[in-house]
Amino acid sequence: MTAARPGLAVFLAAKAASDTGYALDFVCLSVFVWGRTGSALATGLVSVALYAGAILGGQAGNRYGRAWNRRGVMIGADAVRMAVLVLLAVLPAGAQLAWLYPVVFFLGVGRSVFEATLSAATPVLAGDGVQTVNSVLAGLKGIAFVVGMGAATVVVPVLGFRGVFALDAGTYALSGVVLIALRLPLREAAAVPVPAGAGAAGRDVGRPTWPLLVLTGVASLVVLRGFDAFGSASQQVGLPILGSRLRPDEPALFAGTMWSVWAIGLFVAGFLLRPMATQIVARAPALVFCLSTIVMSLGFIGVFWLPGWWPRLLAALVAGVGDAFSEITFKQALQQLPDEERGQAFGFCQIVVNGGLMAGLAVTSVVLTPDLAARWVLLLHGLPIVLAGWLVLTSRRSRRVQEQPT
Repeated sequence: MTAARPGLAVFLAAKAASDTGYALDFVCLSVFVWGRTGSALATGLVSVALYAGAILGGQAGNRYGRAWNRRGVMIGADAVRMAVLVLLAVLPAGAQLAWLYPVVFFLGVGRSVFEATLSAATPVLAGDGVQTVNSVLAGLKGIAFVVGMGAATVVVPVLGFRGVFALDAGTYALSGVVLIALRLPLREAAAVPVPAGAGAAGRDVGRPTWPLLVLTGVASLVVLRGFDAFGSASQQVGLPILGSRLRPDEPALFAGTMWSVWAIGLFVAGFLLRPMATQIVARAPALVFCLSTIVMSLGFIGVFWLPGWWPRLLAALVAGVGDAFSEITFKQALQQLPDEERGQAFGFCQIVVNGGLMAGLAVTSVVLTPDLAARWVLLLHGLPIVLAGWLVLTSRRSRRVQEQPT
């Protein structure tokens, strides 16, 4: 591995700015739809459009990510997100609602393509500091979510929704300009072989990803990541419901506070705790990923089952710490794949994760009632806990068998 690239800190700062824009999008787009329609169905469809776009972006990465120009694709993803938000900002009021869902769809496509491509390129960007860069990305994401979600309540009254959409577009423009200016290398120097049948344009149309994941021993981690995403839908729907029961006068305050503390947990794990666990993470990222998934799920269960504000806040913090470690170690496990295989692998993971979220949201929206919220969260997060525990036990058993003298 080479040393980290010059200009990497500038790029990470620009990435944090675009993550802040995404956090603003995440809050303001749903609030915008609710304010215009007063319909829970219309508001829920915002998430459906976002995750559907993310699945399409993952499919593109899985199919073409092995050989596409990573830098050009990431600049394109920023440009698309900037363009659709500018469109939403300038459209007449009567047309904004109709165009909002396509806009959200393309925001999902752009984010999925950008994140998968960046994850595949991180070992090239970071050199020997790949674990540190993964941690910094997780920590900056926590800061961005705290700032973006917190700012949503302040910025909308000042700028209005049009101003917020324009501000969000500016964060993606900044990210794209930085990528253009810095010209960071995002792929290893060795040429990527283009197999027969790749097409006249010389583009790799993709090879089956699942056999690759099985052969490299990370398929079980991808399955666990999908179950984790499926379970995460329970708190996305359940937190507003729990807030309405605990604080009927201000239900959004409870959900917003819990998400903010969760995001603080991302920061704490990325910047404070991860350096103390560097050797463990480097030695056994798959094991730490499984244990972190258990911690995260237990944290979200605690938010719904523990009594009182302070225990719930502590549980949300623990969930954020577990979430950050699971993200860092999952990336690191996949980043050990050869450079030419990482793009399609991370694209496939975008399909799995966002598909799991969509499936979880669909089931949760149909099944969940206020009196079932805590038990539903326990059930859906119990699935990844059981699977992660089983993976830990079987991996330890396998190591014991390998260590026995023949």
